[in-house]
Amino acid sequence: MTIQLNPAIKKSRGVALFLALIFMLMLAIIATTTMQTALLQMRMAGNDQFLEEAFQRAEAIADELSQSPRNFLLDTEVGDSNCPLDPKVLDCEIRLLRLPVSAATSKGYELDYRITRQDPLLWQNFPVQGSQAKVLSSNRFDAAIFEVDVRVDGSATRRGSAHVIQGVAARMVPVGGVVPPSAESPELYDADMVEVPNISTLASSSATAVYRIYWRQPGIDSL
Repeated sequence: MTIQLNPAIKKSRGVALFLALIFMLMLAIIATTTMQTALLQMRMAGNDQFLEEAFQRAEAIADELSQSPRNFLLDTEVGDSNCPLDPKVLDCEIRLLRLPVSAATSKGYELDYRITRQDPLLWQNFPVQGSQAKVLSSNRFDAAIFEVDVRVDGSATRRGSAHVIQGVAARMVPVGGVVPPSAESPELYDADMVEVPNISTLASSSATAVYRIYWRQPGIDSL
């Protein structure tokens, strides 16, 4: 005996199957979208972590370099850069920088760090902060301005990159005394009133003390 279904029942079963397929397709689309969003958020979080790690490494290298007065050479001209011995670091007049400890632990990153003298060649009566003035028993001193420039590039290993600059004032102690320039006579003279073409010739080769005065990220912070 053959049982025949009512055409209306067959039709309702077909509609239910179709709706079920549509519903499953919608669930699949939602699940796929959710997974893609989650993966994108994980990648963004990972990128932020890599960028923060690169920034901390660059900041650590700049901080370590700025703490050593011997890194800041006073017998130099404006624009002269003191760099490490690494031949990959280009455009350097002097290569006397030692490898910082923080740089030695930065495996997987390309490093470029240097200390460059800034204008003016001599900043007379450079103002210092209150806490530093107590140590110096004065609120002003003659200084040379330098920038510690550090670049950390981890793009080759899919890591973050960072570029920081630390401004440093190096205290200058001239030998024999210097007559400061005036509006009428902008030249410098030593104690014997002999014209001095370069204040650096009367200063020790390296700074006696250094003071960090600013830091910035090129492209983000203006000077």
